[in-house]
Amino acid sequence: MRIGVDLDGVVADFTTGWTTQYYKDFGKQINESDITEWGLASPLTHFKKEIDFWNWAKDINGNSIFRHLPVYEDSVEALMEQIHFGNEIIILSSKPWWSINDTLLWLGENKIPTKEIHFTEDKWKIDCDVYIDDAPHQLKSFTKKTNEKLIIRFVRSYNRPIEGVLDLHHWKDLTSLLESQKL
Repeated sequence: MRIGVDLDGVVADFTTGWTTQYYKDFGKQINESDITEWGLASPLTHFKKEIDFWNWAKDINGNSIFRHLPVYEDSVEALMEQIHFGNEIIILSSKPWWSINDTLLWLGENKIPTKEIHFTEDKWKIDCDVYIDDAPHQLKSFTKKTNEKLIIRFVRSYNRPIEGVLDLHHWKDLTSLLESQKL
């Protein structure tokens, strides 16, 4: 089985990464519970436009914000378990071009078990049996373009349930969720 997995907000804890750095640079604490909508500019930050956030995120002490993100609890172990079951992990990420080198280093250093990586906004074009994502717009694209596939929403405070999409709250529950679908 080919399992398409998003990185940020799913495997990589982007929220902790950027909010920690934002606090260091600007002195404002932003809690995960404060993030209730998709997007990173105002009112959460002082940035007026998304591009201003991303311009800051491009260079954090010589690296992009994506270079040193923590991994979510049990994420690597859950992905390794799927590899041991004979499944393939396909990384599907819509990162900006300037973050790709840092992302590849991050994948290696965190021992993410994959042989196939795609950087694309059109994730649905990559053939997988299962898609795991947190981004509301990506989940909607999957439901419209790949509705015969299993689509899993990694539940976060900024996404909402979608009909036909299964919810995953914790990585340790992935295997039982997949087994319940008899794939």
